[in-house]
Amino acid sequence: MPDRRTTIKDVAAHAGVSLATASRALSGNRPMSEELRARVLASAQELNYRVNLLGRALRQQRHPVVGLSVPDLENPFFAALAEHLSRTLRGAGFELLVSSAGGSVEAEAEGVQAFLGRQVHAVVIIACDESASARTVQDASSATLTVQLDRRVDGVDAAYVGCDNRHGMDLVADHLRRQAVADSKVVFVGAGAESSSARERLQGFLAHFPGSRTMLGSFSLDWGIRAAEQLVEEGRVAGSTLVAAADIIALGLISGLRGQGYEVPGDVRVVGFDGIGPAAFAHPPLTTVRQPVEQMCTEILQLVSTGGDASGSTDGPGSSRLFWPTLVGGPSATGGPRPTEARPAPG
Repeated sequence: MPDRRTTIKDVAAHAGVSLATASRALSGNRPMSEELRARVLASAQELNYRVNLLGRALRQQRHPVVGLSVPDLENPFFAALAEHLSRTLRGAGFELLVSSAGGSVEAEAEGVQAFLGRQVHAVVIIACDESASARTVQDASSATLTVQLDRRVDGVDAAYVGCDNRHGMDLVADHLRRQAVADSKVVFVGAGAESSSARERLQGFLAHFPGSRTMLGSFSLDWGIRAAEQLVEEGRVAGSTLVAAADIIALGLISGLRGQGYEVPGDVRVVGFDGIGPAAFAHPPLTTVRQPVEQMCTEILQLVSTGGDASGSTDGPGSSRLFWPTLVGGPSATGGPRPTEARPAPG
């Protein structure tokens, strides 16, 4: 062996198991296959691996750590959501460790494995991809308490906490109809179906505006700008109402429209979705669907604190807890209602 000190990564590689599995086997206090545990312990002995007792003692004296994996931090919505969760957890004595995947499912998997190698108390995942992230979410839930936030991966043993996106589109439709907006003048500017939030918002929109134009790109400022420029080129923008699947897209739409000489809301109305993060930078202020992030973060705290048994919120490890969003009126879609009190979705 090299002259350096053997690490747990060496043990995992030698035993042919993941870093999380090696960590569980060496900790000795988590359920797992006896065959796997024996294989890891045999590798540790052969490699002369020694647990860093000082490091373990220091870890045990710290506040328990929760790992949060986000798709990327370039989207200010995710940064704002991480800040809300950090404040909520810190108030209860938890520390939050954040990993940004940069839009890569491979980087997402590596970040989650790093969390598990640190033996975090729990993992919270905002998945990059509804399908491709499934293995990472399942691996995390097999090793420790895992909660999905904002985006859902189906078929895994991890609770989900999020916003009722379809109800959010119900609010948008009700608002536009009270503004006497014609269905033929409504355009949806959203993102591809890689995430459950993008898919659910599109489905919610089409339930109310089945014949309306839809444009799908990404949750990004650049996409909003390009969509606005495309609509201007097509000559379809004047008098339209653009419903964005996220505030970051709405900001791009407003920027793109202004760059082409159009005013919001004078020439075009724009509606957003999320209500935190990017919404603070909108001018004019957005009419937007605000996610009840305070309630969502409090629910995660309850799950983390109780080991997944938050009162009235779960029927099993893969159950869901949805919260109703609210519509916040702003000049971007003239005459919106005042926000109403957020409450859990029924059922």
